[in-house]
Amino acid sequence: MRALGGAAMSSSKWGGLAALLAGFFVLLLDTTIVAVASPSIQADLGGDVAALFWVTAGYLLAFSVPLLVAGRLGDLFDPKRVYLVGMAGFAVSSALCGLAPSIEWLIVFRVLQGLAAAAMSPQPLTLIRRLFAEDERGRAFGIWGSVAAAATLLGPILGGLLAASLDWRWIFWINVPLCGIAVVLGIRLIPGSRGGVARFDLLGAALSTAGLSLLVWALLSWSPLSLPAAVVAVVLLVGFYFRERAEGADALAPLQLYRSSGYLFASLAMASLGVTVLAMALPTMLYIQEARGFGPLEAAMVLAPDAVVAVLLSPPAGRWVDRAGGRRPAILGMSLLAASLLLMGLVVVLQLNPWWITGGAALLGAANAMAWSPLSAIAMASVDPDAAGGASGLFNTVRQVGAVAGVAMTGAILAGLPSRPVLAFGVVFGLILLVAAGGVVAAFRLPEKVSAVNPV
Repeated sequence: MRALGGAAMSSSKWGGLAALLAGFFVLLLDTTIVAVASPSIQADLGGDVAALFWVTAGYLLAFSVPLLVAGRLGDLFDPKRVYLVGMAGFAVSSALCGLAPSIEWLIVFRVLQGLAAAAMSPQPLTLIRRLFAEDERGRAFGIWGSVAAAATLLGPILGGLLAASLDWRWIFWINVPLCGIAVVLGIRLIPGSRGGVARFDLLGAALSTAGLSLLVWALLSWSPLSLPAAVVAVVLLVGFYFRERAEGADALAPLQLYRSSGYLFASLAMASLGVTVLAMALPTMLYIQEARGFGPLEAAMVLAPDAVVAVLLSPPAGRWVDRAGGRRPAILGMSLLAASLLLMGLVVVLQLNPWWITGGAALLGAANAMAWSPLSAIAMASVDPDAAGGASGLFNTVRQVGAVAGVAMTGAILAGLPSRPVLAFGVVFGLILLVAAGGVVAAFRLPEKVSAVNPV
């Protein structure tokens, strides 16, 4: 009976992980799936380049800002419930995106999609911690990382296939049955809880939401109002910082977790990963398609080794984390990230054969495989279970705002040097290489052993 019970429990936790990954795959797929279909969207709905930009930027804005609130809601009302509500909202907003009659309505529905994604995003880290013992989490996070890498790169490929063979609206409609499957699996297989009893900090939520909204908007908009907005954002976020210090156990974002070197340096390294991976994608795709004449699908295939290598290496990387701890895999992963960016940057700046980028993409896939699992495992192992939702929200916020900053930095440089593309590409890759080097330093500062910190 004991053996049968153990087998049932093992099956249940891996089934729960599968349910989480089904939703997480759809969420990350929509971060990149729109890029290749953008010309088809513009041809059908009209709108200028700025409006087309906000089809993606609106999603990123709405995705990034509420992560802190969503993580705390998971602590209070059960991460399973918040995850499933977010998944249902994602399905509805995806259907609306496919029905959008104009570019303006598409932007509105993409914002709704981003809000639903934000509700979902912090919950898997909390639920994986609940499902798996410490000596199995590395493997679980490894599989989670492989799905993340595959979804991010499959987005442009799937978007190109759907836009070319059916219609651009199917890049959104395909989410509806996928979300339905994920909701059914989640109801059946993800364990629930009664949530917590702590008070929800409304003032902290207002300060963080307003501050992050202005900050992300300033990063994305590149308008004359960006600097004043950024200044106001900093003031609001400073106010949020002091509010959180005073709240103790009721804090929306448990900033005291940064007293743990594991959580602090895992967050810094993950932010570096978030900045560099998305900042690299735009100049690389522009170079391949505009300078070298590749088509959308052919260009996507140049980066395909990223997903292939990440999918193959992430599970064994997770098992390595379970055996040896996260520090050494994280150091290797962040070092491979810097090497991959150096190789791709040299190909672009020196205008070498673009197929050499596949080598850099393969290194990038290995970097993702080696970095995602240990950084996530170390961060969540540093957290008291009662604060897991808030810690996951904070960890995801740092990564996502880093990704937005990377996109904004790349866009600003390319827009500022339109007549000197080689110089622009060189500046972009030089800056993201510096950020990657910072991630390597953070990985070296990770502790060998991690102990949980109670943020009270």
